[in-house]
Amino acid sequence: MTRRALVIAYFFPPLGGVGVQRSLKYVTYLPDSGWEPVVIAPRDPAYWLVDPGSLARLPAGLEVHRSFLYEPARLHRTLSRLAGRGRRTTAERLAATGDGSPRGAARRLARWAWSTAVRTLTFPDEQMAWIPWAVRSAVRAHRRQPAHAIYSSASPVTAHLVAGLAKRRTGLPWIADFRDPWIGNSFLRPLPRPYRRLQRRVERWIVETADRVVFTTPSLQARYADRYPQAAARFATIPNGYDLADLSEAPAAVGRSAGGRFHLIYTGGIYGVHELAIFLDGVELALKRRPDLRERLDVELLGWLDEPNQALAARYLLPERLGRVVRLSGWVPRPQALARLRAADAGLLLLAGGPDRDLFVGSKLYDYLGLDRQVLAVVPPGDARRILADLQWGIVADPTPQGVADGLERLLATPAPDRPADPERRYDRRVLTARLAALLDEVAG
Repeated sequence: MTRRALVIAYFFPPLGGVGVQRSLKYVTYLPDSGWEPVVIAPRDPAYWLVDPGSLARLPAGLEVHRSFLYEPARLHRTLSRLAGRGRRTTAERLAATGDGSPRGAARRLARWAWSTAVRTLTFPDEQMAWIPWAVRSAVRAHRRQPAHAIYSSASPVTAHLVAGLAKRRTGLPWIADFRDPWIGNSFLRPLPRPYRRLQRRVERWIVETADRVVFTTPSLQARYADRYPQAAARFATIPNGYDLADLSEAPAAVGRSAGGRFHLIYTGGIYGVHELAIFLDGVELALKRRPDLRERLDVELLGWLDEPNQALAARYLLPERLGRVVRLSGWVPRPQALARLRAADAGLLLLAGGPDRDLFVGSKLYDYLGLDRQVLAVVPPGDARRILADLQWGIVADPTPQGVADGLERLLATPAPDRPADPERRYDRRVLTARLAALLDEVAG
């Protein structure tokens, strides 16, 4: 018997970016395990990263209910257009970010003021206005044709609040999936002080109300188990992974950059304030040691950079520094990113050291593994290193300039492995989705 699961997800096609993939693959493969997904997603969300082509990757016949949402980002976009900025090219954004003039400083101050105002006026996040409309959509979908369980994916945490309130209205069991930590997320600015106690109460309510809580890494599960020992028996880890259907067009041989240079690629955004600086300092150090690498190495950063990192890149990627070795390609839709990754010699993983950084594993790592690409992992001790150690794959380097330089030299001197990276397919999305389906079976009885 096929059962129905309400899937609450803000990040869902046509939005782009890594946050979409987990829910998208679940709804694609849950029917293989006897679960029909029914998606509750926002209508016309204001998130800036949009990939219209992702709609073509939705399963045929998928039931999707899109509900009203108005976000501060939409107002900000309108005000930017009225101010005459509109859409700018990457080069224009880099120039504006590095502008040290009074006008450039005023723009940065305005962005800071806007960000502070939004964080002060919205809780738990900018999507809070979606709650009543999404709850209504979930309850109506259940009343039209009864569902048997609820699954929600956060961030944003608003999705968990929608699911928790829908559980209260319908009595359905609920699985809450934390893709990243909410409290203790070192990539997010702390909430304003008045909200921090409320944040702890809301997170506790989510953990204690959900019938199961899922995390993406063992370290993240352990951190929440320490924080909520009374609920730890209901916790589980389901990592991210790769989809062989996405990767099926991988060529038999590894490609090379023009001129035969070794092509090292980083796919995805860089959000931290130290990762890019550490890496670029390390590349410069490697070139000082080995000037010949300037003609052997081609590093491509394929993805989104926040404005501080754009300004940083503008200083490093001058022709006399790293402009001939490192290039920024900007964000591209996922199929194009995978095509470039297929033609690369190795994938790059970057994560600076610091508090709580051991909790994170970049989703790009799984694509590298699915394509059997060599990996240079510039990461601190944590789950990313454990994954590579278990698979006996990749080259691990400390997140310091010295570590980057050493890692690059080892990477160029090490032949590519002639075996699969994940022979047991433990990170195959189909296998991982079956694990979620087993949890749905448990909570639904």
